[in-house]
Amino acid sequence: MSLPRRRTSICDTRLLAKQKLKQMITHTISSAAVDAVPAAAPSNDDAPAATAPFATPPIRLACVEVCNFRRLSSTRLDLDETTTVLVGANNSGKTSLLTVLRNFLSDQSGFRPYDLSLSQWSKLRELSKAWEGLAEDPTTETKDAEVWVDQLEQLLSCMPFADLWFDAKEGAYSYVAPFITSLKWEGGAVGVRLRLEPVSNIEELRKLAWTFREARHPVKDLPQKGHAWPEDIIDYWLRHPSDLRKVCAYRLDPAEGPLATKGESSPQVLPAGSEPVELAHLRKLIRVDFVAAQRGLGAEEDEARSETPSSRPGMFSSQLLKFARQHLNVSTSSAGHGEALVAAIAEAQAKLDDLIYKALKPAMEDVEVLGYPGLHDPQQFHFRTRIQTADLLAHSTAVQYRLDKSVLDESLPEHSIGLGYQNLQSLSFMLVSFRAARLNPPQGAPAAIHLVIVEEPEAHLHVQVTRNFSSNAHGLIKPKDAVHAHLRSQLLISTHSSHLAHGDSFTRLRYVKRLPSNGAGGKPSTEVVNLGDVFGKDVETRIFAERYFQVQHTDLLFADAAVFVEGTAERMLVPLFIEQHVPKLAKRYVSFVDIGGSHAHRLRPLVEKLGIPTAIVTDLDPVIQTKSAKGRTVRTAVHIAGQADLECGNDTLTSWHPGLPNFKDYGKPTAAQLEWTSPKGVKVRFAWQLPVTAASDQWPSSFEDALVLANIDWFKKLDEEVDAEGKKRKHRGALSKVVELVVDNPDHVKLLEALHNLMHGTFSKGDFAATLFERLNSGAVLQCPEYIKNALEWLSAEVNVTAGGTP
Repeated sequence: MSLPRRRTSICDTRLLAKQKLKQMITHTISSAAVDAVPAAAPSNDDAPAATAPFATPPIRLACVEVCNFRRLSSTRLDLDETTTVLVGANNSGKTSLLTVLRNFLSDQSGFRPYDLSLSQWSKLRELSKAWEGLAEDPTTETKDAEVWVDQLEQLLSCMPFADLWFDAKEGAYSYVAPFITSLKWEGGAVGVRLRLEPVSNIEELRKLAWTFREARHPVKDLPQKGHAWPEDIIDYWLRHPSDLRKVCAYRLDPAEGPLATKGESSPQVLPAGSEPVELAHLRKLIRVDFVAAQRGLGAEEDEARSETPSSRPGMFSSQLLKFARQHLNVSTSSAGHGEALVAAIAEAQAKLDDLIYKALKPAMEDVEVLGYPGLHDPQQFHFRTRIQTADLLAHSTAVQYRLDKSVLDESLPEHSIGLGYQNLQSLSFMLVSFRAARLNPPQGAPAAIHLVIVEEPEAHLHVQVTRNFSSNAHGLIKPKDAVHAHLRSQLLISTHSSHLAHGDSFTRLRYVKRLPSNGAGGKPSTEVVNLGDVFGKDVETRIFAERYFQVQHTDLLFADAAVFVEGTAERMLVPLFIEQHVPKLAKRYVSFVDIGGSHAHRLRPLVEKLGIPTAIVTDLDPVIQTKSAKGRTVRTAVHIAGQADLECGNDTLTSWHPGLPNFKDYGKPTAAQLEWTSPKGVKVRFAWQLPVTAASDQWPSSFEDALVLANIDWFKKLDEEVDAEGKKRKHRGALSKVVELVVDNPDHVKLLEALHNLMHGTFSKGDFAATLFERLNSGAVLQCPEYIKNALEWLSAEVNVTAGGTP
């Protein structure tokens, strides 16, 4: 019996069958999930005509108001029609916004005790004290009903809630009907409140109170420093988080909602006796899918992961396997799948059945000899396989990559390629899988709105991909067919990447802003600023700001503080001065914005909205008015030498602050003239050149002038430097010109004039700054110009006041 050789034949046949099935699966997945794994999927704007939008969906999620969740004591988030990008410094509340939506809109609530806002803990502890003192089981009596009503109201007022505001047209009536408050609805705002409710009525509250009292009673007299459980109701819920799993939905009055007021407003008070609406109605209205920040890439095999929408994605093969198990694990009798795939499965199964029997036939004939050859007895063994298509992909080399399409036998497994490709492909296919799951629900029709939340997608992504991610990602979650044109897809992204943030228009950016406590028992909180509204109707300035940030890649939207500098030299050297002279500020996240005084004032609305302490280091730009050869009045740059007709040519200082009419006043500014405060308390410190005491009170007009005048002795010593052989060192480039001027002009008045002429000639400020940068990095110590040092010390003090807080 040649069983081993025959067994090899089976393996070969299985391999051929697997290869054929994989080809069929690939084709089927491609049909079911178009654009699943592109390196960079096409954006909507570049899509062909066949995939262009057919109509505007009649409904969208326009606004969310969140209260009592972590630091989101009362926070409003306006959403873009397609893509909303959350930006902001660390610990500002971006993750909290994503988490609260996920908890409220997912099938399973994930609330924890520490999700309850700190501002509500004192009220909850008051209830704990009242329940601790209960003498009898309140569930067996009905007295003190009014007291329990008040306690129920107090408890529910402490709970997190989220108000969802939908902008709906008449075509969306079937989706919003359960939440409409008017019988004459003809389109408009529709509001739904989702509230966490540990208890919903007095009976449940009495039970909770007594259960807590029973747990607390044995330890209530123990020393508090022992932290015996439970200290209060919050501590109790740490062991019983299942109490925080119930979410109820309520109708809201659109006349009192944010879409009607269009301005600042507080979430409306829910009327007493409001009846909840079944959450099943909300599931038909909106579906949420979530992609977490950490995706566990880099290992050959991913860890086992749950199949819930909140599970973290792994490598592309994991996403492919998950998709196959959901959509391709079919038998030959299943409906709704490609005929070619079903036929391939049936054919492979039949061939395997036959070959397995032939391979085992010699052994089986011996076994059949022992059988009973009666008419109704078993006559022959038979084999019948059942192929699960997804299992064919459940191994580490299921997905491979060819570097050369013409060489078929040279392929690499997925884990051998870069993390950037793995992340992008995994993320892309996950988004496509969300779309497929949304369009093919287990029962009923697809949800009207699909909200996909992506947390920090920039992990492992290259800059070019990051900049275009949001537009490409929306193309992956949006349905392609005309039959789904009425369905809305919205993307909500949080990011720490300036490339992703500045790759979008300001209209899509939402700045998550930290608000410090007021010092009177208040807690740090969060405000969300719609950057699309920052510049109002000044479209020209908004476009200028967008283009500027796209070119500069500034991290202003993620910083604790900002320093506006005039040019290249300041941008290179001021950070080094901070390290040397203001070390506390060096430990903060400071953004350096390189923008001249002729444009810095255009960012004033943005500075006001961001609310972070800002120092603007700029030049005086002294000018005098003269007549040109053609008789026109022109403004000519000059050095400061006591001229009576000097004017400040810096638009930021003249149009923003301090706007002094007399140029001489810039030489001795008051504290109020140096500091500007907005109506809402945002502070900006202005710094410009002041007379230098060490240089006979000469008044420089540029950063380079001020730097040289503050370090005359240092530059003189450079002229005395010798090399390793004892020979006088020869300096080159811009530095040599400055050294020569300092040595040749011991008179400070003449030195200032010579510096002005040098700086306004062919002098390379960039070369000069680079040379000093190199020396400072090597340990040289230069004096920071006094006007800059004072501004940086002010900024350091302000950051210590405004930064901080708890998540």
